[in-house]
Amino acid sequence: MSTSQHVQAPPGMATVYRATLDALALHGPRRVGVTHIARLADTNRQYIYRNWPSLDVLLRDATLQELKHLLYLAREVPASQQPPPQCRPALMVVRAARLLREHPVVAAMARTEPALTYTAVLRPDTVWHLTFQQWLGEHVTAHLPSAAERDTATLAVLTTALPYALVPPAESPDPAAERAAVDRRLSRAVHACLGLPPTCPD
Repeated sequence: MSTSQHVQAPPGMATVYRATLDALALHGPRRVGVTHIARLADTNRQYIYRNWPSLDVLLRDATLQELKHLLYLAREVPASQQPPPQCRPALMVVRAARLLREHPVVAAMARTEPALTYTAVLRPDTVWHLTFQQWLGEHVTAHLPSAAERDTATLAVLTTALPYALVPPAESPDPAAERAAVDRRLSRAVHACLGLPPTCPD
């Protein structure tokens, strides 16, 4: 199964994943414990350890599930925002970056463990990096004619989009205007990575 597909967790596991994300959003990764997650999920430590061998595995699985869900949502472009076909990949990247940037877990990670966040995504052997890379390869750069071009463009888009995705929005007197400005900057950068005109409407 593709890592970019939206996979629904079983009900009990979904509850634990949500509790894990809530705990991460409150405290960041260093201060989250199994007991706290079990309490939020209205279950017990035994249930958690039957399904996940360690807290690190649970954190990995919960955040990876959420990442896949966000990337799935990023592909669902509203009819009112349909761009020209060649610009759709750039719009999906902008939507994905915005969903991540505005996610409460990303805000907590940026506040408590910014280096850990970047390492998790930039290291090519992590599940998060591989998930991003595969999603980009399937939905953003697949149209490029050669494997070398696809690989180069995928890496360019990934490294360009990450600062926009992993740095939460600054406080602004006009959040909507700030969001639009950030989206426009990323859109122009992604268009350049994909060899598209910077004025392509999206």
